Amino acid sequence: MSLEEFKKLRNEIKELKNAGKHEEFVERFAAKDATFLAPFHDPVTAADSISLAKSDDLAPLVKADFEMTTDEVTQIGDVVIERNTIIVKLPSGDKTGWALSVWVKEDGNWKIRNSCVTFKAPAPQ
Repeated sequence: MSLEEFKKLRNEIKELKNAGKHEEFVERFAAKDATFLAPFHDPVTAADSISLAKSDDLAPLVKADFEMTTDEVTQIGDVVIERNTIIVKLPSGDKTGWALSVWVKEDGNWKIRNSCVTFKAPAPQ
């Protein structure tokens, strides 16, 4: 799988996010037993990510515009490790972050098995 092919998949994911089609995202792009990790919530399964995306707690983040740059794609057989830089445009200002995703080939399609997102924050004092 090439970098350009992954950029195309990411564009499809962004279109689903912008349209609020969380169920379709999970169906098309989440592997069985997928886990999503982020600083704003506990780890969630793909099914739980749907209700989380619809929650009031994450509404500003879900509605925000994301710029995602695919920095690196490394394929090892039927596994791909993808690294991204993320800029989230929030009313409070832009937030820079990064994502690391593990994709697996499932039923002939690339799906996210694990994804971890983090954002730049000040060092603890």
